[in-house]
Amino acid sequence: MSETTRTPTASGGDRSTSRWARIVLGWRRFRGRTPFALLLAAVACGLVIGVLVGRGTAPAPTVQAARGIQATLLPLALDADGIWTSGSEERPPVSEGVVQLRREDDTGVVLEHHDAWLRAYDAVLVQVAGVDLPPAARAVQRQFIASITLSRDAVEVLAHAATVEDPQARQDLLTEVGRLRQRSEQLTQSARASMLDLDGQRADVSPLGPPTTFQEGRP
Repeated sequence: MSETTRTPTASGGDRSTSRWARIVLGWRRFRGRTPFALLLAAVACGLVIGVLVGRGTAPAPTVQAARGIQATLLPLALDADGIWTSGSEERPPVSEGVVQLRREDDTGVVLEHHDAWLRAYDAVLVQVAGVDLPPAARAVQRQFIASITLSRDAVEVLAHAATVEDPQARQDLLTEVGRLRQRSEQLTQSARASMLDLDGQRADVSPLGPPTTFQEGRP
């Protein structure tokens, strides 16, 4: 009777010992793996937080486009404006040729330098068109191209005016030169306003002012 009673007790004790050993072994394994698991969790959380913070602090695409325009297109637009207003060591400004032809009836400056003016405008146009900008900036890029092209067109009309003998026809052509240049300047200002819009500022929208009339351009 006593042996029968002890046998179940011994079997139950063995099962309890085996169960406890498995618990201890599992705990040791978990404890050994916990630091690595926590490290992985910390890294994952850091990545998620970094992405969220980066998205929250990065400038909007339109702001980036405005900065790209300011850094790359505006200097080229200033170079193009200088062809008309200030010239260079190799050539006088276009405005000097206009003044000489209008006031002094002197064709010398225009006939000598109009080819150089056209080449200078062509060079700037190639540079402006070659700037790689994000899609949000390309409309402004096209505005600058149109503006510079209008000034170039004005030089072509100026060169033609220098070959015309009739004084009245020459004055009308010179008036058209001024009108093209005025439109070019207005379009440049529109491009700058569009850049401000991309930067989050608000620029006014209004009709362009009228250019000089042909009556006003006649002496």
